[in-house]
Amino acid sequence: MENLTIYNALKQPPKEALREIRGGRLAGKTDINPQWRYKALTEQFGICGVGWKYEVVRVWSEPANDAQLFAFAEVNVFIRWSGECSG
Repeated sequence: MENLTIYNALKQPPKEALREIRGGRLAGKTDINPQWRYKALTEQFGICGVGWKYEVVRVWSEPANDAQLFAFAEVNVFIRWSGECSG
């Protein structure tokens, strides 16, 4: 497989997977539908748990200015390639 094959397949989500964020600090930016991400990974690597998997490492929030709250998630994503799981 060519090095950029997967990158080229996933670099631009289709327009139907995108939505404009209309409120807060991110107003005008674009969000990607999480279901599209799962579908794209499944198309490239197979079903979740076999061809790829994810691991939620931690979830946390931090206070911000103007009574806002930032939410974060650290997630590891692994793929199976040539019979071996990525690290």
